[in-house]
Amino acid sequence: MKQTDSALRLGEGDLAVLRSIQADASQTVRELALALGMSPSTVSRRLAELEQIGAIERRVALLDPEKVGFPVCVFVQINLVDHALETRRQFESLVLRTPQVLECFSVTGTHDYTLILRTHSVGEFEHILMEQILAHDSVAQASSQIALRQHKYTTALPL
Repeated sequence: MKQTDSALRLGEGDLAVLRSIQADASQTVRELALALGMSPSTVSRRLAELEQIGAIERRVALLDPEKVGFPVCVFVQINLVDHALETRRQFESLVLRTPQVLECFSVTGTHDYTLILRTHSVGEFEHILMEQILAHDSVAQASSQIALRQHKYTTALPL
């Protein structure tokens, strides 16, 4: 493993470990070792190194949003009142305090940010949009699209 500018140069063994845990992070070291044809100590060492260098940020359980009561997925594009550092910080602070916002991106193009939200209902989304997002001093404008159906979802990077 060698670090370049922002990306790591990972060996094939490291990539194999990463592919395997992306598919199922609940596997034990012993199960990973057996599946990858490595010794448990080698897998354990590689996992520790990958965590230490930040290639593995954390391991989580992926929930089915609909089955746990969050069927509404909304994409929201935000335009700020200006691009001052303090304005951006205030908006990003709002995002961090809003648990329904799953992802937030600074983007190029006609909008400043794109958000992905999950809510229990359209009514809950309306409340968040009107009472939190549009009411915030940093926000000039917002537009949104409610997802009708999800055709692909993965968190696995194409290693």
